[in-house]
Amino acid sequence: MVKIREASADDKLDAIMQETTKRHGFTLDVLGWARKTYNVILRDRKTGKDQLLARVESFAMTSGEIRVFDDKALRFAEDVGQQLETAFKLKEVVILREPTPE
Repeated sequence: MVKIREASADDKLDAIMQETTKRHGFTLDVLGWARKTYNVILRDRKTGKDQLLARVESFAMTSGEIRVFDDKALRFAEDVGQQLETAFKLKEVVILREPTPE
């Protein structure tokens, strides 16, 4: 018998984050293994400085929380939010505007 393996929830979230980050021209830094943190970064090629724009934790698959630290990432967050609602059948995604962590 042939079984077809569907993508796991973690695989779906990885794909959403990688594709959306690339489409918006940002850099993605993924930390963790079982519980992942997806940091969305704007890399300044001239100065070499990185600016943290947004953060999505793996629990966003159920909570729908997206943290945004700079307005440059608002469209990105809305895009990710729509995809999370569809992929994980979430009723509502919440974008939290917060100061950049130290």
